[in-house]
Amino acid sequence: MQQYQYSILARDVEPLLPVLEELGIGLVAYFPLARGFLTGHVASRDQYAADDFRQNLGWWAPANFAKNVEIAKELTSLAAAKGVSLSQLALAWLLTRKDYIVPIPGARNQQRVSENISAAELVLTDADLKRIDEIAPNGGIGGRIWGE
Repeated sequence: MQQYQYSILARDVEPLLPVLEELGIGLVAYFPLARGFLTGHVASRDQYAADDFRQNLGWWAPANFAKNVEIAKELTSLAAAKGVSLSQLALAWLLTRKDYIVPIPGARNQQRVSENISAAELVLTDADLKRIDEIAPNGGIGGRIWGE
């Protein structure tokens, strides 16, 4: 089993998926909700303390933040059309990628746990998957880890 950050916004692991599949290695996808971007509850850097981790992530950089919020808004519209939350859409998307990918979202309360679990029941059509790829073909704008 291998762990890697993977979400609609963090897709740089995708070139490795054929190798993992060939070797029979599963992937635990951490931060599947893109450090909050795919929950619909993010704020700009100026809303966080100077020592908050988001101060050092490219997704929150002033040149990138609005673009990533726009991606999240478009994904939220798709989710709403399906009658689900953005988080559920993001988790369901991961579950469509490969059978050996297991997302591990954080959850602060029982309601979030239930919401996350119900994402496994969401069926995404080929049109839904195509639309997600149109919205975020290469993931988010800017780096997803420190210093990018």
